[in-house]
Amino acid sequence: MGRLQILFFTGLLLFSSCSENKTEKTQEAFECKIRLNRDPGRINPIFSPTSIGREVFQYIFLPLADFHPESLELIPILIEDIPTAKEIVKTDGDTLVAYDIKIRKDALWSDGERITNRDYEFIVKAIKHPNSKAIGWKPYFDFIKDVQPDSLDDKKLTVLMDKNYMLSKETAITICLMPNHVLDPEGSLSNISIERLNQKDFVDTDSSRIKVIENVNNTMNAKTNVVQTGPYVLKDYQTDLYIVLERQENYWGLKHENIPYLNAEPQKLIFSIVPDEVTAVSMAKESKLDILSMRQSQNFLELKNDDNVNSEWQFHVPQLMMFFYIAMNNKSSLLADKTLRKAMAHLADVDDYIENIDGGLGTRTTGYFHPTKSYYNDKLKQIPYDLQKAASLLDEAGWKDLDQDGIREKQISGKRQNLEFDFLITGSQLSRNLALLFQESAKKVGVKINIVIKKNALMQKENLSNFNYDMAALANSLDAAPDDPYSRWHSDNAVAGKRNQIGYINAESDKLIEKIRTTRDEEKRKEYYIELQELMYEDQPAVFLYSPLQKIMISKRLKATTTSKRPGYMANTFTLADS
Repeated sequence: MGRLQILFFTGLLLFSSCSENKTEKTQEAFECKIRLNRDPGRINPIFSPTSIGREVFQYIFLPLADFHPESLELIPILIEDIPTAKEIVKTDGDTLVAYDIKIRKDALWSDGERITNRDYEFIVKAIKHPNSKAIGWKPYFDFIKDVQPDSLDDKKLTVLMDKNYMLSKETAITICLMPNHVLDPEGSLSNISIERLNQKDFVDTDSSRIKVIENVNNTMNAKTNVVQTGPYVLKDYQTDLYIVLERQENYWGLKHENIPYLNAEPQKLIFSIVPDEVTAVSMAKESKLDILSMRQSQNFLELKNDDNVNSEWQFHVPQLMMFFYIAMNNKSSLLADKTLRKAMAHLADVDDYIENIDGGLGTRTTGYFHPTKSYYNDKLKQIPYDLQKAASLLDEAGWKDLDQDGIREKQISGKRQNLEFDFLITGSQLSRNLALLFQESAKKVGVKINIVIKKNALMQKENLSNFNYDMAALANSLDAAPDDPYSRWHSDNAVAGKRNQIGYINAESDKLIEKIRTTRDEEKRKEYYIELQELMYEDQPAVFLYSPLQKIMISKRLKATTTSKRPGYMANTFTLADS
């Protein structure tokens, strides 16, 4: 076991950090320690774009362009500028949208190799390949019709997109690349066209290509030797203990100071995995952490109001684009009933959750889209906490407590069945509190709730991915780009292994989602967004709760700003306060 591991196992955490003595605060010793509330499992945006993974991979993997953390406008990162769309008509009469892209001349992979148009073509083919496990990206890549690398300049390419797709530009330029020279050195994917990969019935029998895709899929769990584009490289990863990122020396992007994603102020970013929030706060007070996001609003507000603490710490509450909700398995024999789902929604005292669990640091939401979006339907009334209404709906659905044991029952296929649900939670204090309050409300109207604690990764694998659950307390993160609800809400994806894990199926909502995806006129698209929200509100496929404010403590020894862009901060831009 190395010295680093020993320090973490003994709890000493003696890394020289940005919170140490001022005499040691040289640029070479500038290390920031950041708390993660759980192990990310995977830190790959292509295979696991989770909110906890993003806290780490945003410094390793970079897209060609992204939304600026302050303005939320698209800015170039690996490319020289944001391309404009131009329509082209193919020989078959089909009209496509073309984007001419120029990769920065100085852009390099972490192993020193040039980033080229071949890397772009490679990732598109790798994700489109039927054997690819990058299921989250596939629905968006369906709209990429072709990639044309410039034969004379390996930094230039043209991307041809479906002209009607609402996110054609965003899809074309917010791609994270993978190194062609590492994963396909023999060029096996170069001998198959994107047109062939776009064919729904395509089955690859070429062993060399299949091997390449297997290698790409295997990168999803890579924790060492990750060749990537960001200013930091992954140096050490000990599961459930820590992750260490180290700044690339002579990183090409440092000269582009105006692009925050290319900054690398701290020499090291050290992520300590500390599930228990009380322990994390104690570590922060002892200068063993410099940045920590918190879930417990009460603890956060108490610390903020403590003069001894706030003299040393900054307290930030950016409005993140995420929301909490209770997923209900719409494919289950019981929760397939819309009336029953509506009853469940009336059991959630959301205002109480915000005020007493989250210290008032949250905004109610009535559906999937974030309240800050221009197309959020604010005409929909918030579902009130109403036990009498819930009981009435349960009666309407045929659930009654006939034997007076406190639990409603119903005859289904000749058998008496109790109204009983397993409620999955990750075990965080917030999820525990929410589940206990929901359980208490449900009991009052004759619904039995069994709280089941599981690690998020295990819950995803054993329950959510294959609809093997009743209810689950979850969070969903959104992007600054306009929402494409296809992957999470269209019936095409209400199958095992895909992202519509609620199993929501409605032919009318499918039509609206398809219209949203293929309408580039923003005003017309807004009408479809509004209609979709009304339809989903009526169906109540999940209990939508609220959008929390992020609660972030940052040492005052750092010059730091926060952002509404998840995860709420960019530690690579932080500098020392006295530098």
